[in-house]
Amino acid sequence: MGSDKVVTWIKPKLPFVKLNSDGSVKNHCAGMGGLIRYHNGNVLADFAGPLDKCSVITTELNALWYGIDICSKMGCNNIWIEVDAQLVLQIINNVVLGNPQNFYLIRKIKKSLSTINYSISHIYREANSCADWLANLGCILDNYQDLNINFLHPVLKGMITLDKAALP
Repeated sequence: MGSDKVVTWIKPKLPFVKLNSDGSVKNHCAGMGGLIRYHNGNVLADFAGPLDKCSVITTELNALWYGIDICSKMGCNNIWIEVDAQLVLQIINNVVLGNPQNFYLIRKIKKSLSTINYSISHIYREANSCADWLANLGCILDNYQDLNINFLHPVLKGMITLDKAALP
């Protein structure tokens, strides 16, 4: 008999911000998205964008790269990164080598990470719902978008509210 596990999004502790990113591959499209949040769970930035048809791991790495780049441009030097793809975690932590197709993207990510104070960890997909929603949005967009945090989509806003309250 299995036991159910409740998973929730956890707020970062000061001075960290939290980057959650995700990639999505559908039948005829690929997308990426993510968001950066303060210690209180409020959104600092969010993004979504389409990608050329590619592998799931490539979408995940692209989302991570975009998120790190936004953090860097905003001057965030203490970042807690969460990804729901164990393979991305293993690649960044040098546990496994990435696909040669992603060599330059991985190198770019690692170079950016070398200049900041970061931690990276796995998050269950169910607790990464905001980034997942943004990655799915990225699949249907025509171009990359930094979304306006003052006008969040009601569905996304609801998911963020649940996260802030530590509800599944």
